[in-house]
Amino acid sequence: MDIILIRHAEAGDRDAALYPNDDLRPITPEGRKKQTTIARAMKKMGVAFDHLFTSPLDRAVQTAEIVAEVYGAGAPVTSDALGHGCTTQAVLKLLARVPSDGSVALVGHEPDLSRLAAAFISKSGDAAITLKKSGVIGIGFEGAPEAGTGALLYHLKPGLLRKLKA
Repeated sequence: MDIILIRHAEAGDRDAALYPNDDLRPITPEGRKKQTTIARAMKKMGVAFDHLFTSPLDRAVQTAEIVAEVYGAGAPVTSDALGHGCTTQAVLKLLARVPSDGSVALVGHEPDLSRLAAAFISKSGDAAITLKKSGVIGIGFEGAPEAGTGALLYHLKPGLLRKLKA
């Protein structure tokens, strides 16, 4: 199985006056534009997925919807496993629903996605990874994913992806 980790696009600053519930904070118009460019670049590079899951927080859902639109994919499936309290075990349980020969895109947040990537590629789980907004990490597994058994396939920074002008 291949897993593609995608951090949500740029969202506005936390502002309790505008968004008393931070889960509802949306991506910015600039974030939307950049994410569209990045999704096009991903597609151009051959990054592909069979299933698309997202955190239920608005900024992640909006990011996943942009990715789905660019790819012509179905609507993303929201999963609490990618929201608050995201853990490796919860994500592995989510991934168990998918055939082990498939590829899955997961849209979520920091520091969750970096921790998840580290847990997947390092037995100790302490690999130093940082995922910028709209950044993409690909991890490959032989069969079903397990902690510490993945191989880092790529770590694509958003600035690099935007330069492709897909």
